[in-house]
Amino acid sequence: MRNLYNLIIRKRLFYLVLILLVTSLNLKEVESAVVDLHKYNPIISGHNADPSICLVGDNYFLVTSSNEYFPGIPIYQSKDLVNWKMIGHVLNRPSQLNLDSVACTKGVFAPTIRYNKGIFYVVSTLTGVEEGKPAGNFIVTAKNPEGPWSDPVWLKDAKGIDPSLFFDEDGKVYYQGNYSPQPKKWSNHRNIWIQEFDVKNMQLIGNKVDILDGRDFYQKGNIDGGLNEGVDFFEAPHLYKKDGKYYLIAGHGGTFQNHAVSVWRSDHVFGPYEINPANPILTHRDLPANHPITSTGHADLVQTQTGEWWMVYLGRRPYGGEIHILGRETFLSPVGWTAAWPVVNPYGNIGRGELYLQKPNLKEKKWNSIMAKDEFNCKLLDPRWTFIRTPHSPWWSLSDRKGFLRLHLRPEIISGIVNPSFMGRRQESPNCSTTIKMEFVPATDNEEAGLVVERDKDNYFRFILGKEAGQTVLCLFQRNGAKPEDELIAKSGVSTGSVYLKISAEGVFYTFSYSLNGKEWYVLKDKLDGSFLGMAGAGRFTGTFIGIYASANGKGSQNHADFDWFEYID
Repeated sequence: MRNLYNLIIRKRLFYLVLILLVTSLNLKEVESAVVDLHKYNPIISGHNADPSICLVGDNYFLVTSSNEYFPGIPIYQSKDLVNWKMIGHVLNRPSQLNLDSVACTKGVFAPTIRYNKGIFYVVSTLTGVEEGKPAGNFIVTAKNPEGPWSDPVWLKDAKGIDPSLFFDEDGKVYYQGNYSPQPKKWSNHRNIWIQEFDVKNMQLIGNKVDILDGRDFYQKGNIDGGLNEGVDFFEAPHLYKKDGKYYLIAGHGGTFQNHAVSVWRSDHVFGPYEINPANPILTHRDLPANHPITSTGHADLVQTQTGEWWMVYLGRRPYGGEIHILGRETFLSPVGWTAAWPVVNPYGNIGRGELYLQKPNLKEKKWNSIMAKDEFNCKLLDPRWTFIRTPHSPWWSLSDRKGFLRLHLRPEIISGIVNPSFMGRRQESPNCSTTIKMEFVPATDNEEAGLVVERDKDNYFRFILGKEAGQTVLCLFQRNGAKPEDELIAKSGVSTGSVYLKISAEGVFYTFSYSLNGKEWYVLKDKLDGSFLGMAGAGRFTGTFIGIYASANGKGSQNHADFDWFEYID
């Protein structure tokens, strides 16, 4: 018995040591994995929704929606999928993009970028334009992603929105889109359709075929467990081919909290398409509305040179509750494959986007970042500068006064559906500061210039130098969409037209300061609540911009404001 007892003890000790050894190894693996995780998401911050991506050589190119902002469709470049630089815009000439009278959150939707035989293709949608002006789905091409890009070719009979192109191995090209069928099964019923596309003559050919019909899933529980809202708005279709099969991914559920991505596959490009039983493959709809990432969806896939698969998609980062001041941004997640289907984030929280990622198996390439301080010493504007709607003639100058950016005062105002004298850049972080040095002498009470933080024409802060009863004054106005007019928040007289203005963001709170010498600073208003810039229920597709502004408020003027420099720091 003693020998048997000793044998049992020895075996137990052996297994205990083995378990400790395996556990130790596993802990080391876990520790190593944790060490390898870095905060890469979002990979492109601020207003950058509906991402689409392609690989050319060892360069990745990505485009996003631009809505009512000009230039249209920013294009970014990366070598490693996590470090990106803006290299320009696809639509950077007024002849390419007329945004006159386009309402906020309308304009350019959901571009797709593809590359084939030396040519870059971007297809997209222009919405909300005046009747009689070019609108709908269009295609532009370029040999160099930095441009020049062609003028748009407007596609006849391309119904709906969210166009995409797929170049098949046999040389044929297929166009995919979504549309609202008639009659509808329910109000948010959308279908996905496909048709062959002639890239030589830039036209659709053959028959349209609906390859995904919302009615097949509505109230049936075979895509979202019976969640009706999850079947709303089939959109953002993209086709891929892997191991001889066609894979269709599509967004659905609407672009806010219920957003999701699902996948189908077929042996034939026109279907029928088999549903993935594990759909949706990406969604945060069942997570809290104040989760670090919400509204994930509208995705595109890319395979790297090393064979890895990755997904880019939009998401939002709420803070201060469910507030989305930054808008919809671009995120990245790894994709693995089972025998038949893609799996998003297979080694983490499956089907979820996460702020921390293991780096793709690509050589790291960090770009020389754009200087935080723009001193306006170049001949051309930095590509980060953005206008509201299309400027048909220049009202700004980098040459009138060397080393300064000059804005001419015009009648247009920031709250109109117009192109005001406003130049902004995306707010990319909840915590940031923007500072300018400005020289401006208002001649009349209607003239003003300064800084603006804007989400759209009805939601902004206006921090301006103006004139009142013969005295130069600094004024801070707020316009909240819930109120019909600008509200004066604070005011202070100043003795000079040469001022420094600063806006500091700490989460939802904005502090407005000024200086007359760049050394001594005075707070005009401390920690003003800016939650209204990103209210979850506002239904806005864009993000917040911070920029310089000048206006004569409805009257003509020969005056101007000179900006010595502009500094934005996250």
